[in-house]
Amino acid sequence: MAIFDRIKKIFSKNAPEVAKVAGAIGADVAHETAEVVEEVKKVVAAAAKDAEKKVTAAAKTAEKKVTAATKKADAAVTKAVKTADKAATTATKTASKAVQTGAKVVASRTAAAAAKPAAAKPAAAKKPAAAKPVAAKAPAAKKPAAAKAPAAKAPAAKAPAAKAPAARKPAAKKPAAPKADA
Repeated sequence: MAIFDRIKKIFSKNAPEVAKVAGAIGADVAHETAEVVEEVKKVVAAAAKDAEKKVTAAAKTAEKKVTAATKKADAAVTKAVKTADKAATTATKTASKAVQTGAKVVASRTAAAAAKPAAAKPAAAKKPAAAKPVAAKAPAAKKPAAAKAPAAKAPAAKAPAAKAPAARKPAAKKPAAPKADA
């Protein structure tokens, strides 16, 4: 046991120095650990700043793209509305022209029909009185209001009536052909 006593003696003699060395090593480790922690904090802060910059840049880019897409969509909608408005205006004008043309055709036919009975009246005067009511009733049954109005205007239209039927005959033939096809 003398060996153990000797080890104890040596240990007791060296214990304070070993404690000092162990304390110094512990202090160094703590100091190094603190330095590593500070470096890690710096790296993490820099990474966070970079990430924040990238996120901010991505958000700005996305916002710009959304704004551009919104502007494009708005422009497309505005263009579509204008196109639809133009189409509606054109359709309205075309329909208006068609209605006016139809009204003119109806008026010319009515005038021609009114001119024919007016021309037929002198011939009808030679015929018995029974023929007059039949001729007057037939146009009246088709268009009573239109037949009355041109009949009043017939005396004023007698002079151009000679030219008008020649010009209106081809117009009367065209509608007759589609009616036969239909």
